[in-house]
Amino acid sequence: MRNAKGFTLIELVVVLVVLSLLAAVAVPKFIEVTKQAEASAVKGVLGSLRSALSLRMAQGLSTGADLSLWASTGGTAGERLYPMDDLLLEKPETYLGIIAGSEQRGYWYDDADNHEVVYVFKNDDVISGGSGATPKKLRFRIARVDNDGVVDGPGPTAGLMLAAAQTYSWNF
Repeated sequence: MRNAKGFTLIELVVVLVVLSLLAAVAVPKFIEVTKQAEASAVKGVLGSLRSALSLRMAQGLSTGADLSLWASTGGTAGERLYPMDDLLLEKPETYLGIIAGSEQRGYWYDDADNHEVVYVFKNDDVISGGSGATPKKLRFRIARVDNDGVVDGPGPTAGLMLAAAQTYSWNF
């Protein structure tokens, strides 16, 4: 009897079945992990924006600046802050700048028309709500907060906050 080298057909089929099962389990998990990574990255940038806004607000309060002029709906176009461009010293690599709009997935931009910061999702099912369109977009604006804690309330401006421009919830 001679020594046979190589795989038999049955061994090859068994290997293919095992690899197929592994792929069937691993691919959905990988997709889920990439969605969670995108959500974490967006939350991280939003946290940086909130911190930067708090620092800018403290600076403005110490100099007696009228904070209401900095809100997305306050002052003149030259006085309103663009959330990302005016607040962050180091912008994310995925920041496109101050533009009229974009559909480029996975990128941030400051909307030139309404002074909102916008993120265009790579994966539309990372959030529920948001812009409702495809691709899904998440919009935030700088909003006034009055002495009673009411966003854009009638009272005098007590501070500023980064507020969602539309209702959304994370799917994770």
